[in-house]
Amino acid sequence: MLDTRQIKLDATIRTRNREKLYELRRRIFRVVNPKTYNRQTGKQGELLLYYENDYKKYRIYGRVEDSADFASRKKNYDKTTLSFLCVDPYWLDEKDTSADIKSVVGGLKFDLSLPTKFSTVSFYKMVDNLGDVDTPLRIEYQGPATNPRITNETTGEYIQVNMSIGEKEKLIIDTASGKETVNLVTPHGIEDVYNNIDLNSTFFNLIVGKNLIKYSSDAEGSKDRVSITFKNKYVGV
Repeated sequence: MLDTRQIKLDATIRTRNREKLYELRRRIFRVVNPKTYNRQTGKQGELLLYYENDYKKYRIYGRVEDSADFASRKKNYDKTTLSFLCVDPYWLDEKDTSADIKSVVGGLKFDLSLPTKFSTVSFYKMVDNLGDVDTPLRIEYQGPATNPRITNETTGEYIQVNMSIGEKEKLIIDTASGKETVNLVTPHGIEDVYNNIDLNSTFFNLIVGKNLIKYSSDAEGSKDRVSITFKNKYVGV
C-alpha cells in the first residue's frame, strides 16, 4: 500500500539579462510558497501538479515542502530543486470521469396528430475503473425521487437514502473514506441528511475493472436524473 509520494523537480532559469532573471525567480517564489492557502483543497501550501507524456496528461496534489533555494548566482543563469509531498500518492487523469446512470436516451417518434414522443429510460450502466486501485465516487440525484438507491451489482453493495427528493432538489453523496457526506441541495441552501442513510448501506468504492451500477427508487419519474463522478487512480505514470 502506498503511503505518500515525494516529487522533486529541478528548475532552471536562463535569461539574457540579470533583471529578467530576478523577475522570474520572484515568480517562482510566489507560486511555490509553503504558506499559500489553496482554496480548492482547503490546505496550506498545496499545489495541483500536472505531468504529460506521449500517452496522456495526469495530475496530482502536492504540498510544498520548502521554498525554492537558488544557489548558482551566475549572471544570467540560476537553478533550484523544488520538493513536493503528495499525501494522496496516486496520479489522476487530467479530468474526473462522469457517467449518467439514469437518463432519457434516444426516443421513438410516431407520425401522429399529437406531439407524442416515447423514450427509453436507462437504469443500468457499466462503469469501468481504469485505475490501479479501488476508487470512491460522488453520486448526484436530481429529483423527484423517493428512497433512491445506487447498487454496485458487481460487488452486491448499495447505498440508499430513505427520504423524498423534490423536483428542484439535488442529493449529493460522497463515498470517500473518512470524508463520507450526504447532502441535500435545495433552493434554500444545503442540508446534511446523513442520518437518512439506510442502515444496511455501504459507502462503497468502484473496484478495478468493470462495475455494473444500478439505480432504483420507490417512485420512478421521468424527470429524475442520476450520475456518478470518480477518479481513476494510478500508482505510476
